[in-house]
Amino acid sequence: MTGPAVRPAGPGDADELLRLRVAVLDGSPVTDDWRATFRDDMRERLGADPSLLAFVVPVDADTLAACAIGIVYRGYRGPTHPGGLWGRVHTVVTDPAHRGRGHARATTTALVGALRAAGCSSIELRATEAGAPLYRSLGFGPLPGYMALRPGPAAG
Repeated sequence: MTGPAVRPAGPGDADELLRLRVAVLDGSPVTDDWRATFRDDMRERLGADPSLLAFVVPVDADTLAACAIGIVYRGYRGPTHPGGLWGRVHTVVTDPAHRGRGHARATTTALVGALRAAGCSSIELRATEAGAPLYRSLGFGPLPGYMALRPGPAAG
């Protein structure tokens, strides 16, 4: 049995990547400006900027069943990052009509392989409760001590 047909995403996938990305937003406001910025960034960078990687499972020429989007970051070199590069899995989403067919596993596996091939010595992601079993099965594990500073209400 063969898996889903995964391919690298290209600029022509921007509208579908936007549709899928909006489906997994965590309560962030989805404004027209946000949509235009995301779509335009995907169109401009996919295939042209090696730091943006994305893999998709197409349904047909116009529709995507799933995607995994990641970023290559350059930091400083050190014992755990000998090349100074690390990756982040930014978005993994499968359209609800296409779930349960291995699409998330296939796109994530392709993305992780591409991040490693790009020289990333460490790859991180933020897992939802639903996605955590998949990521654990691919070798990801929790790391204690991480915190994040996110934009919030302006200090008064």
